Amino acid sequence: MKKSIKITLMLILLIAIMVIPTFISANTESKILKKSDKYLIYNENAMNEEFTFAFGEKENQEDLIYFPSAKDSSEEGAKNVAYIDETNKSYLNENSEAFLFIRDKEGKYIIKAEKINLKNAIDNEVVETTTKRIKVDTSKTNTTTQTINGVKNEVTTGKIVITDTNSEKYYYMIQVLNQEKQNDYTELMKLAKQINEIANKEVEEPNKMEKLEIMEKFYTIYKKLEPKANDTAWLAVENKEIMQPKFDTAEDEAKYNNQQYIVFIKNEDGSIIDAQFMTCEAKYTQIKEKETITIKETSKLPVTFDNLTTIIIIFAVIIVAIIIVLVIRKKANRKQD
Repeated sequence: MKKSIKITLMLILLIAIMVIPTFISANTESKILKKSDKYLIYNENAMNEEFTFAFGEKENQEDLIYFPSAKDSSEEGAKNVAYIDETNKSYLNENSEAFLFIRDKEGKYIIKAEKINLKNAIDNEVVETTTKRIKVDTSKTNTTTQTINGVKNEVTTGKIVITDTNSEKYYYMIQVLNQEKQNDYTELMKLAKQINEIANKEVEEPNKMEKLEIMEKFYTIYKKLEPKANDTAWLAVENKEIMQPKFDTAEDEAKYNNQQYIVFIKNEDGSIIDAQFMTCEAKYTQIKEKETITIKETSKLPVTFDNLTTIIIIFAVIIVAIIIVLVIRKKANRKQD
């Protein structure tokens, strides 16, 4: 009897172990991605095979209209997704909630009554176009001269140059990141770098759900931190150039050089707000003062006869001249006689 009970318990435990992962997997939360004017709904358990899906107003609803799944792109390895577009937007919009039902080809439920709200969608445009919505050049530098401890230095620092050719005004906010303390700003920059590395194939691309999770984190934090267009803290951009924070002393340089920061930029009417992720750099080059050589022109002194050699030569010339004059005169007297 006891042996029979043990066997029964083992069977129950084995079935529980087999069922629990399936139950957890079947309730994996879906991710919603907004692309242009439609929404793509991804679920880890319903991406690799075609399925049908429906939206209902209640958790228990059998009388539903099912739509075939679609591919999220035309590329190889494209995923199967549920979607909201012109054909079925009446079932779910940004101001309502609905329950998602997904069935496989045999009609078995993969997802049953998962609550869906489009307000939780990841805006693909915000994620992929951040740092690209307002055209800038971050490779330019600014050079000034500073005197530090009595020594002149040429200081080269970074700047952001807005390259849009239109004539409208721009405004900015700078948020310096605390490198010693993890916060939303440092996390946002970390995620931006991660997304950029994935896009440029600098790292191994994560699976679709992992990538969506990274995008979701970035989007959530960005929308939380993005300043309002009417915020009074916006500063006017002068000559379309945004200078990095200044370093006034060598101590500041040691403290803030390589400091990371976020610069939010908006256009004149606030219809476009973008962000740039920057690293402060300051290069100090000591200016060597050129040695000034002063050439003094001394006036020539009048000739004196202190030099014995000079005197002898002069007297010799005079004597020779006298002799020549006497000889000429003597010849002239002879001719007269």
